[in-house]
Amino acid sequence: MTSLPYRFLRRKLPSWRPTTMLGKLTAYVGGLWLVLHVLRLVVILLSPTSEGLSGWASAFDYIFGIFATLLLLRWIRKALLWRLRNRLIVTYVFIGVIPVLLILVMVGVAGYMISNQYATSLAQVQVDTEVHALRLAAETQARKLAEAPDSPDNAELRYLKERFPGLEESTWRNGKALNVSQDLPMPTWLKEDTFRGVVMQQDKLYIRTLATQQSGPNRATVIMSVPVTKELLDRAVKNLGEVKFHTSRRVKKQTQKNAITLSDSSQPDTQFVLQAEPAAVGGTVPAKSASYWDPELPFWSFNQYKDWLTGQDEGSSMVITTRISSLASRLFENTGQYSSAALIALMITAVFLGIIELVALFFGVGLTRTITLSVSNLYKATQEINRGNLKHRIAVKNTDQLASLQTAFNSMSENLEKLIEEQKEKERLENELAIAQEVQETLFPRQSVEITALEVHGVCRPARTVSGDYYDFLPSGDDQIAIAVGDISGKGISAALLMATVHSAVRAYEYGRMPQRAGLVHAGASADSADEIVGGRDMAATGVMQSPALVLELLNRHLYQSTQPEKYATMFLGVYDSHTQALTYCNAGHLPPVIVRNDGSTYRLTEGGTVIGLFDGMAYEEDTVQLSRGDIFIAFSDGVTEPENEFGEFGEDRLIDLVRENRRLPLARISEAVIQAVQDWIGSAEQPDDVTLVLARVQ
Repeated sequence: MTSLPYRFLRRKLPSWRPTTMLGKLTAYVGGLWLVLHVLRLVVILLSPTSEGLSGWASAFDYIFGIFATLLLLRWIRKALLWRLRNRLIVTYVFIGVIPVLLILVMVGVAGYMISNQYATSLAQVQVDTEVHALRLAAETQARKLAEAPDSPDNAELRYLKERFPGLEESTWRNGKALNVSQDLPMPTWLKEDTFRGVVMQQDKLYIRTLATQQSGPNRATVIMSVPVTKELLDRAVKNLGEVKFHTSRRVKKQTQKNAITLSDSSQPDTQFVLQAEPAAVGGTVPAKSASYWDPELPFWSFNQYKDWLTGQDEGSSMVITTRISSLASRLFENTGQYSSAALIALMITAVFLGIIELVALFFGVGLTRTITLSVSNLYKATQEINRGNLKHRIAVKNTDQLASLQTAFNSMSENLEKLIEEQKEKERLENELAIAQEVQETLFPRQSVEITALEVHGVCRPARTVSGDYYDFLPSGDDQIAIAVGDISGKGISAALLMATVHSAVRAYEYGRMPQRAGLVHAGASADSADEIVGGRDMAATGVMQSPALVLELLNRHLYQSTQPEKYATMFLGVYDSHTQALTYCNAGHLPPVIVRNDGSTYRLTEGGTVIGLFDGMAYEEDTVQLSRGDIFIAFSDGVTEPENEFGEFGEDRLIDLVRENRRLPLARISEAVIQAVQDWIGSAEQPDDVTLVLARVQ
């Protein structure tokens, strides 16, 4: 009773145990992962500052994630990609969509990189223009100071201060300081006579230039410095975008939080830390474009500048926020009014390519649908056929190869339905034939039928289920027995039915009381009610058994009037009397039976007439042959003598020789030997005709 809930759960709940190697490994790793995390939680509860098992837990996070991902992908492949439609769609996505997306991403990344380089280059060029202007001013002042040291040009200096707000100047002549600003000393690290560029001093950016001029014995040096302010940047990056400069400071390499760090390959032990607040901001973002495809984009570059006091390289990042349309206008500014036309042509090309991709996607999905619909119809049809619904047909709407396949499937289903109907009909006929075979077997005499001084044996092997051959033993007491052997024209059911008719008629005529005066016997009347003799002959019955010739005349009239014109039969009928050892017989077109004498000689029984049932009013003759002890009577059908192989027919001579050689054996053994010899003669070929053999031996 305790196992009942377990059996119920096993039957109701799905099996959770993995069956594949990947599933078992995933379950094993997942168990270890769960145990490690539980132990890690226990360690943290006991010692909050402890980091025990953290490394192992993190490692198993990655390992379990990899195995779980692989298992998920396998499940997706089995569950979601089982349908052909999903597989085709995924295939089309990988072949047609993903490459396009990758190309678009590559174009976007490349376009952004090119735009980034172009935007930062433009900004740098504008700043370099300001640096160049300041350098020219410093060179001019140094030349004037060297040429006329006693007369400074204050007007020029005022102009420069208006041009460069916040301008500071330090001058030296012949190594002697004339006017040195406290914030603008001569750097000790500078070994050259000239310098220009952007420098950093106390986390601020400046445009500075150093110029030295020689005039005769006089040598003048001028340093000019302008802070990078909003006014300077507004003038430098006008109509380009908003520019922000972020300064950085070199520190020892360590983990920095809430800051952007950059490494310096020349000094691996240090790194740049960018400041969060910009050191200088200038310019304005272009006005909002009317196009949806023209958003604000940030572009970034990193430059190294000198620290004016120490001479070390310091970093500064420049971030430019602008629009693609602004960059395009600057790029195509030399084309004038045609710049917008170039952009429009580029957009039209992109739209055209996008339309082509959408059309390709539409046709690809359409073709995928036709393929998957056909496969789905075939799958549903096979399911219906598997359930036994052979009347199911696929509605074919197209004319392609898949439609032809569906049409062929419908044709196959129709043929299969017909075949099954034919098989059912065949089984019904086989059942009926089996019943007919059972009924026919009851018509053949039992082997126990025999009389004194005469041993009889008969066998019939049909070529089909039922036979058209006929044989019968009709005993009359212990002294007389009638032997009937016949062959009905045709094979199968019709021959078997006619054989049953002949069987019943022979027994009725042979056992019935024959009339004593001339006249005709009506075809439908029995022998007891007949008033006249067939053929007008007075043939009184001798004993119980009737005259073979008279019986065949009656049987001929009966078959002629009750069967189709093409139906007929061959018949041999003989009556043996054990007292006289005489065989009275009549042969109606049958293969002549043979008597093999005790001394080995043979005698054929040919007296009689033509076949019965083919012509009306035929007369038959009979004869009597005397038999002696040991004589064997052989009656057979053409199925015994006419089978052929490459050597010809089996033949009567081979039959007689075979019986003569085995004459001392029981009749049943002789029959088996003959049947086996005929089968060996045929070999593996189909039995061509019914095989009937009747033997009788005088005791």
